[in-house]
Amino acid sequence: MAIPESQLSRWSHHGPQEASIRTHQTIRSALEDYTWPQGMTYNVFLQGSYRNDTNTRGDSDVDVVLELKSTFYYDATSLPEFDRGVLRASIPPATHSWNDFRCEALRALQDGFPWGSVVQGNKALKLKENPPRLAADVVVCAEHRRYTSPWEYVQGITFWALRDNYQVINYPRRHYKNGAAKSVCTFDRYKRTVRMFKNARNFMESNGIINAELAPSYFIESLIYNAPDAAFQPGFQDTYYSIVKWMASTNLSGLVCQNCQQYLFGSSPEQWSVENAQAFANWLAALWDNWS
Repeated sequence: MAIPESQLSRWSHHGPQEASIRTHQTIRSALEDYTWPQGMTYNVFLQGSYRNDTNTRGDSDVDVVLELKSTFYYDATSLPEFDRGVLRASIPPATHSWNDFRCEALRALQDGFPWGSVVQGNKALKLKENPPRLAADVVVCAEHRRYTSPWEYVQGITFWALRDNYQVINYPRRHYKNGAAKSVCTFDRYKRTVRMFKNARNFMESNGIINAELAPSYFIESLIYNAPDAAFQPGFQDTYYSIVKWMASTNLSGLVCQNCQQYLFGSSPEQWSVENAQAFANWLAALWDNWS
């Protein structure tokens, strides 16, 4: 028996937004009240499901990006040697490193919130929940530029995982922009569809069908992004069936993240495994076939 239209419709709803906005504002206020070193400038903005309007009622943590702007890191490996030399000559020396910025950010948040509220994580500074404020992961990063010529680049962010000691590069602005464009191309059906599948995942987790590590939210969103626009139908049942059928028939290994700058599948810690994605697709099909 297929999953009822009414159930899929409920799964398509997003969770409340007010608490995430309030959490973002309190973090921004704490940063503004701090005395930063001269010349150290930053941007702060939401990312993740709250920013992209794909949050579900089960989402609790807010993802906030704190980006160093007075220094940037770059990748020019795709340029010819002459162009790399032109680029190096045009870039002034940095006055602050990412590590300097992370240390100052930790002090700023510890000064702005009660003792013990802020702890260091592997990839983010973690702000503990204190209702009505939600828990938050503050990703302290620097601007990253992937140069396509000495004068043109793709803008992203970068930081280093402290415990695992490797560099992470991501493109949250591209992720957001591409998600908004996908919504237009699918008549505003894309984000509701992401929420529907995330809630289907939540349902299977809460009922012990799958484990929590099988299908992280970011990977689900990027997987659904790759589905053809025609699969996003007016009805929720038609959309669910079309996308699960597409998952079963497509070659997943070549799919990209929603930012369209990185591959979704691979061996790095920031990528999904094809095996887990296929298992997730199979469980979604089984949920459809065995619903009662």
